[in-house]
Amino acid sequence: MGLNKELINFELLYTRWSGMLHQYAVYFVKDEEAAASLVNDLFVQLWFNKTKPDNLKGYLYRAIKNSAINYLKQHKNNSLTLVEQDDLTAISDLSFEDEITNESEQLAFLHFLIGKLPERRQLVFKMHRIEGFSYSEIAELLQISVRTVEDHLSKSMQFIYEQSQQLIHRKLTEA
Repeated sequence: MGLNKELINFELLYTRWSGMLHQYAVYFVKDEEAAASLVNDLFVQLWFNKTKPDNLKGYLYRAIKNSAINYLKQHKNNSLTLVEQDDLTAISDLSFEDEITNESEQLAFLHFLIGKLPERRQLVFKMHRIEGFSYSEIAELLQISVRTVEDHLSKSMQFIYEQSQQLIHRKLTEA
């Protein structure tokens, strides 16, 4: 029974953290597959490590950052990044004309807007608003000033607000 409970707890831990850790790794390595590999390697290492860190969140983010830096050092000659045609289409398609009628569509629209933010601003926004990191924790992990974190969050909120207002205005004028 003890192993089953431990496995369930580990699965919950993986489900809770893997998505944000993956995005954090992508921020550094600019490669989805490499980021996924780094996250999976970290969780394998965590599974076999008998002692658990006191500050799990800080440990996970620091470990991914260190792994990403090591990966970049090993692969510094492979800096060419290919972008898939679907990704190019998604990046260039700035229209979002579907009506937003229920909460799940509003949430999808919010995720769409967050996805349009610059990469670093998007990461700061998600770390603060979704993961609950403080300004100082984000500043330390990304090695930027607290003021820069505040600036990223302020500009993110301004962008989301402006885009939402444009959509509302467009819907009202079409009616």
